Amino acid sequence: MSFGNIFTQVAVLFILILVGYLIRKLNLLDEDTTSKISNLAMTVFLPSMIISSMQIDFDRSMVNKILLLILVSMVAYGISIAMAFLLKFIFKNDSDLGIYQYVLIFSNVAFMGYPVVEAVLGKEAIFYTAIYNLPFNLFTFTIGIYLLSKGNSDYKFSAKSIISPATIAIVFGLILFVTGIRLPAFLNNSISLLGGVTTPISMLVIGSMLANSSAKECFYNKKLYFVTFLRLVLIPLVVYLLLNNRVGDSMIAAIPVVMTSMPAAANAAIMANQYGSNTTLASQSVFLSTLFSVLTIPIINMFLLG
Repeated sequence: MSFGNIFTQVAVLFILILVGYLIRKLNLLDEDTTSKISNLAMTVFLPSMIISSMQIDFDRSMVNKILLLILVSMVAYGISIAMAFLLKFIFKNDSDLGIYQYVLIFSNVAFMGYPVVEAVLGKEAIFYTAIYNLPFNLFTFTIGIYLLSKGNSDYKFSAKSIISPATIAIVFGLILFVTGIRLPAFLNNSISLLGGVTTPISMLVIGSMLANSSAKECFYNKKLYFVTFLRLVLIPLVVYLLLNNRVGDSMIAAIPVVMTSMPAAANAAIMANQYGSNTTLASQSVFLSTLFSVLTIPIINMFLLG
């Protein structure tokens, strides 16, 4: 896929984000409605998209790919976690260090990751992307909460927090995939239609969330520029160099590069608010990284994936 094609695909997503931004500014959406739509996307549309993508014929050779992809995912997260750990030696005594570390580790795998993977690698890559994203919830609700809740004595970890609709959908989809069970046409078509809503709804939600952030202030935060560079450029580059010529399957090697080139996770602000961290900075991180990702995603994927 050429640079122009990748840029076009990402630009389409950004325009949808811009529409969401304008809708919020025109008061056609408010914070409560945005939150409800976001929950709807995560509990209905995205799980439907995942299940629909897993309605494919079982092939034993795919089992090795799945296991390899989980290993590759752990390696990619390991790189991000290591960089986040090293960040504390650069941002010494910064009370917002946890936010910057969270941004480095967790990219926007759901709202932007799936749509971009589909645009760059094709619909069949959604199946493998769902497998790659399995560790996301595990790390978000363990390491992620630890980083955001430093100094918050009211937080108590619960294993139930790791379970999410997306995780349940992946497990259910894998059962259908391995057993060869096919959903009835009327049910499969319904799920497929619901899954098809994921991309536009997700982009509108991101735009609405960004409209509520202090956008101007983030352009004066030098640390945020540095973290955004690490998030969008350095991490995918390191992942590529580490996996290049070591993973034989081109799709398995490409998915981690695409996913690590995503901007900061859209849930950063929500998580920061829930666990007593700097919500404003988290929102600014999402805004700035999403803004620059319109240019960096096509460039990274074009030059690294060709």
